Order: sequence, then C-alpha cells, then structure tokens
Amino acid sequence: MKHIELFMFDLDGTLLDSAEDIAIAVNYAFEKLKIPTKTTQEVVSKVGYGAKKLIEDLIPDYPQDIRDKALELFREFYFENPVIYSKLYEGAQETVIKIKESGKLTAVVTNKYENLSRRILDKLGILNYIDLVVGADTTSEKKPSPLPVFYTLEKLKVSNQNSILIGDSETDILTAKNAQVKSCLVLHGYGNKQLALSLNPEYVINSLKEVEV
Repeated sequence: MKHIELFMFDLDGTLLDSAEDIAIAVNYAFEKLKIPTKTTQEVVSKVGYGAKKLIEDLIPDYPQDIRDKALELFREFYFENPVIYSKLYEGAQETVIKIKESGKLTAVVTNKYENLSRRILDKLGILNYIDLVVGADTTSEKKPSPLPVFYTLEKLKVSNQNSILIGDSETDILTAKNAQVKSCLVLHGYGNKQLALSLNPEYVINSLKEVEV
C-alpha cells in the first residue's frame, strides 16, 4: 500500500462498531409498530446498503406503508442517538492519524447519511483527520455504484490508480472494482466475508492496524 495516496474507508463495520446502536434504533421502530424485534446479529447481517434497504430486508413481508413508517421511526431515533454504544475499532484512530501524518489523504465513503456520519466521526474524535466524508445522500447513487468513489477522487484530485477503498463487506469490494480503485477487505465487521473474498480484493487484513502507509 506504500504507493497509495488516498485511503477511503467504509464507516459501519470498518472504522466503527455501530451494531448495538443500529439494532436499538431498529427495535425502537419495530416496538412502536408492534413488529417482533430482532437480535443485534439479525440486524447487522443486513447492514451495508443503507437504512431503507436495511428495514426492507428485515421485514420483507410487511406492507410498504408499514416499512416506510418503520424507516421513519428508525431514522428519527438513530439521528437523535447515533453514539450510545458505538466505538471505533481497535487501530482505527491510530491508522487514520498515521495516514494524515504521512501527508496522505483520507476519506469516509459510506451508505450512511453524510451529516449523520460527520456527527458520529466528530463525536468519536476523528473527523478532523478525515479530508472528505461522502454519504448516501452526497451523490445521486450509493455504493456499490462507483459514483461516490468517482466523486471522492474528483474532489480530492487523486487518480484511481493511487487510491484504495477499505471495507468489511462485499458492497465495498464491489464498489472498488466498479470504480477501478484498489480494494482491501478487513475481516472484522458485519459483511459477508465469503462473498467479499470471492470478489478477489487486492488486500485482506485482520485489523486496521495492518494498513501500511
């Protein structure tokens, strides 16, 4: 990774262990609507494609108006309580700081809303080390579309050959492939690791501490 100039990180499951807070918000919505609640594992198995798809995948058999209301309640609660139990993964802060101190660039490219992502990163003390935050609402398409990565490259004036996307799921590896940037799968987090590995990421690491600058 020594030649890399731009390190793009996914947020949930990559930099941030947010499983408990997402599950709490989901179950807040479901309880309000008298829908059976889900375990944290059931919730995080569906994380990665944004809030709307999360709700739809958790209650696919419910009418659309119920799913829409559940999404509204989920967002209402989560936007007010984004960091109750959430914490950075071991090595996340040190790695981001190390990248910045080396004179290279950092970005977060996530399917979480941009403003919410910025608030979370700020609350956890690393927003000042991130050059750009790109969320689900920053561009007209979200991951696995390459558009958020293209936007990041354009804004930070870096070529795709000198950039890498680091994430925990198949969504991130597919996004990297679609955008023709390097891909790195981190083995913690929530994503389907077998599916992600089948996409042949250039790098596979156990922890963000293994990111080489």
